Amino acid sequence: MIEQLITSCPKELDLTNATHAQLIYEAVTSILQEDYPISEIEAIESRLIRQNNPEHIFVLQALKLAKSKILVGQITEPLMISVVFAVYKEHNRIRKNSEHPHGEDFLLKKVKQLEWLFKDQPQVQWELLIVDDGCPEKSGEIAQGIIEANQLNKQVRVLYLHEAIKKSYPPAASIASTNESQKGGSIVYGMWDAVQKSTNSNQIVIYTDADLSTHLGQLMLLINPLLKKGNLVAIGSRREPTSVVIKKGSRNDRGKLFIYLWKRLIPNLGDIIDTQCGFKAFRAEIVPDIIDNMIEKKFAFDIELLLRTALINQDAIIKVPIAWIDSEAASTTTDLQPYLPMLKSITRMYRKYFPREAGAEEFADFIEAMDDQAFAVLLDNIPENITRREPLEFTEYDQVRVLELKTK
Repeated sequence: MIEQLITSCPKELDLTNATHAQLIYEAVTSILQEDYPISEIEAIESRLIRQNNPEHIFVLQALKLAKSKILVGQITEPLMISVVFAVYKEHNRIRKNSEHPHGEDFLLKKVKQLEWLFKDQPQVQWELLIVDDGCPEKSGEIAQGIIEANQLNKQVRVLYLHEAIKKSYPPAASIASTNESQKGGSIVYGMWDAVQKSTNSNQIVIYTDADLSTHLGQLMLLINPLLKKGNLVAIGSRREPTSVVIKKGSRNDRGKLFIYLWKRLIPNLGDIIDTQCGFKAFRAEIVPDIIDNMIEKKFAFDIELLLRTALINQDAIIKVPIAWIDSEAASTTTDLQPYLPMLKSITRMYRKYFPREAGAEEFADFIEAMDDQAFAVLLDNIPENITRREPLEFTEYDQVRVLELKTK
């Protein structure tokens, strides 16, 4: 049956395409009708990944979703799932493609993905929280209009970071204006709100990106280890052997430099590499501890959440390979290239959370002193000993020192 899917399905996958989205659900249904156990699905998945054929992307996404759907059927106790994402200048992408060339209709598609995953599972309640990060184009109000037009008020809510600041809610206590947040402030506010409102003691809080790069039908891949393995946090990763990634363009060497540098500063995240994947799940009980008094409100907030989790419990985090298909056309971060601001934020985290160490101090001082021009020169002259290695090596490999970076 899988071989039939391989030959008959599309050779590419665009989750913004309504036809592709529907075909994916049909493919998953066909897989599930064969009653494959998860172990066999994973064996098929590994075989296809080893073939390294980009035309297998559709089937590989379907296999991830099939595993997630099987795991939903294994839930036996009441469970509350809160999914959070932030919006900023998403006023075009939130619309239908017929309304704007970059329209993805991502809000209604996310709702459909959640409805599909949890259909016929009475033990699961879910909610979708959209947090407006101070969008000048009023993305939050547009989202609210879509919610009301489609009668989604019972399960979908819009929050506004500016209201949290005005009311001095704890996650916004250190923010004077939405201008101080770039996604991080809103995600943390959404996580805080989710655990305030819930009456279910068995709750998972998830955050994702506004776009459709990660199909929410994969949620159970993150949730399952939190329910069955005792982990407190599960993070989607695009860098595991069975991860499935389609990325437009390439900034791989720059990403390697970023990982190499932050690895010199944050010592407690072990083999975690893909900190920036916007698909992470948290047991609700850990959320208040890890979001309290955070210093980062911008794009490096993921790293602070993870390092604080690891400081509480070194073994709390599990990596989960996911399928991730780039949705870049209207990205609000593609042109920002925020590596240097993120590294400066990570330097502040190092100084707050970890004891001084000579090697780390060297890199911290180097990053603090760097300006945009110097960083641009470095990006054009990344040492080969970084570019020719895989990021997973950077946990241990530290032979490129600051002196070599300065001479580039």
